[in-house]
Amino acid sequence: MAELVAEVPPLLRADQAEQHYASAVRTAVAACAADTAGQTCFICMDGNDEEGLVRGCACRGAAGVAHVSCLARQAQVAVERAHRGWMRWDTCGLCEQKYHGVVACALGWACWKTYLGRPEDDWARGSAMTLLANGLSAAEHHEDALLVYEAELSMLRRNGAPEDRHAIRHAILAVQGNLANTYQALKRHEEALRMRRDVYSGYLKLHGEENEHTLISASNYAASVLRVKRLEEAKSVLRKTMPVARRVLGENDETTLRMRWYYAEALYKDNGATLDDLREAVTTMEEIERTARRVFGGANPVTVGIERRLRKARATLAARETPSPGSA
Repeated sequence: MAELVAEVPPLLRADQAEQHYASAVRTAVAACAADTAGQTCFICMDGNDEEGLVRGCACRGAAGVAHVSCLARQAQVAVERAHRGWMRWDTCGLCEQKYHGVVACALGWACWKTYLGRPEDDWARGSAMTLLANGLSAAEHHEDALLVYEAELSMLRRNGAPEDRHAIRHAILAVQGNLANTYQALKRHEEALRMRRDVYSGYLKLHGEENEHTLISASNYAASVLRVKRLEEAKSVLRKTMPVARRVLGENDETTLRMRWYYAEALYKDNGATLDDLREAVTTMEEIERTARRVFGGANPVTVGIERRLRKARATLAARETPSPGSA
């Protein structure tokens, strides 16, 4: 990969942050309007203001409805109280599920606006860049996300201290993983595969096979292999890592669900699949669809993706089970 330039892309300029934030909030509010009509913010208990309300998590009913500005203030306070409070920038405090879509994007801009004045070597500034890029990806602004991830990777390489080698290596792998995800979204599949293979190998050496980051990178690597139709390689990776994910992360974890999704997809896409393979694929998809709907809700991208593949798996099985005309 070519050396990344040190200049800050125009997208990240401080004088544009407020404008980008305001635009992202308007987009999120408009997208959530039908779901938040007549509701009030669960944080400030007000619903009659110009900002508008959003909900981008797994909460049902009136729960989880809030102003983006209130969510941002809540997250900022949580960070000031404890380092682990950072999760409030991308995770609902009620249902404990990550925000998605345009709501995640609006919170990404809110986070960047909050911490962009910090020095380059301040952890909060780097974390804000990650959160912003993740939010841009969630809203399918992948070209913009790519610019932010590249700027963050360049910053890490410039500022990494020798005594922090382990932490810096971990941070670089994390950003490279995000870059690979963005390449995938931009249909640059071979670039994504090469980087995801390297990231998985790097995490395996750094943390071992039972680490959450290693398992996430294994899932992403399998997804890239699947995308370029190397089905046997995908199944091989997943047979090795799925049992570890189910034991370490649990059946309800997103990474576990994704691994099982990818394995089922590799089964039903294989031209040499047996009827038992196809039935296993459908059964697996049905199981994880129920779990994803219960844990994440019906609108979550994971649930939507599983449902789409379930329909394809069922159609593939039905086509094989239905005798062709004229057959004995």
